[in-house]
Amino acid sequence: MSKNGNITTFPFKSPLPKHYNPALNTPYFTHITKKILTDFYPKKCPSPECNSRILDKEISTRPDLIRCPQCRYLTSRLSHTPLHHFKLPIWMFGYVLYESLIQYPKVVTATELSKKLRIGYNAASLLKRRFQLFASDQLPKYKQLTYNALENKFKDFLLPPNENRDITKIMAKKPYTCVDTAVLYSAGERASQGRKRYRHSGATSSIYLSEKLGGRQVGTLVQTIAIKQGPVFFTSVSNQKADTLGPIIKDHLPTCTPLFTDQGYPWLWGIYKNHRSVNHSARSKDNRYRFARNRWSKNGVHNQVAEGNQRVLKTAFASYGYIKPEYSQLYLNEFSFIKNANVFGLDIIVEEGERFCLSKDAFSSNEKTPGNGAVAIRRKGLLPQHIVQKFP
Repeated sequence: MSKNGNITTFPFKSPLPKHYNPALNTPYFTHITKKILTDFYPKKCPSPECNSRILDKEISTRPDLIRCPQCRYLTSRLSHTPLHHFKLPIWMFGYVLYESLIQYPKVVTATELSKKLRIGYNAASLLKRRFQLFASDQLPKYKQLTYNALENKFKDFLLPPNENRDITKIMAKKPYTCVDTAVLYSAGERASQGRKRYRHSGATSSIYLSEKLGGRQVGTLVQTIAIKQGPVFFTSVSNQKADTLGPIIKDHLPTCTPLFTDQGYPWLWGIYKNHRSVNHSARSKDNRYRFARNRWSKNGVHNQVAEGNQRVLKTAFASYGYIKPEYSQLYLNEFSFIKNANVFGLDIIVEEGERFCLSKDAFSSNEKTPGNGAVAIRRKGLLPQHIVQKFP
């Protein structure tokens, strides 16, 4: 402060970059982003002399550009990727991926990104949307990998025809699948006069408002397909009808898969020969109790794998407060992708490693499979070791 009481101002500008943060290792996160773009979205030279050579020569002052080492062809490494026309520093995308992997099952919210990266909330929301687009783009690879592995594992498998037989020992070391539905952000006490529950029944009734309030959807109904100690897939659906859920289940699971559900899926009997269900409303034979002790698990049949993943999903999504139903699939794809990445790793879905892995039985191999310049993935049974992709 000067002698006359005025505040002294410095005439020079700060030499630090606009988004500089001394607490973050920005070169490391830049390397993560570059590796993701190189592995998942490789760029090839269009010149016929180069014979579709991979563009891998970088420019030190322009991390968003990449050049052909032979003909010097220059292009953007961000074009036609989830980072198309990305205006923020590219290291921020690597930071979101890194934090999402290490914080699972906690989710990374836009508010958290805004505070840690020192950017506006709108910019943080768009950054998260970019990551959700990347997750939605890569999730079908995990689905195809799971589908092929289950098909190879249970190609000639049949459960005993007697439904009352205990199959606990038969399924003890096998990756059976559980299917269930759950409701997120239902119209609860805040709309007790407006939701449909007073006229309709079931989980669907709690996600819609009544016709006198417009009948719009305010909640999210989630279809869960979870494999024991393995991947999980969440799909946002509008109802629980067979025409809605049937194509989703058939698209994710081969018909030979051992499939456990509650009694809300009676129409699966004619499709999946290894389908078993448990009655969650079974009454007790003892008049002192209302429900039976075995209403959650009976003769080795249960859907606790799906319900356990739904409990994790509800706990994680509580951090968001609320999400609109029209954007729910993006959030569910992001959560599924992070879960499956912690199960399988990232290098297994890289284009070169994918062709190798899909030709093998990834659910029964005990050998180490080389990845695409990253870590090797050790798979034993359906559950591989929980390996998060490491970047050198």
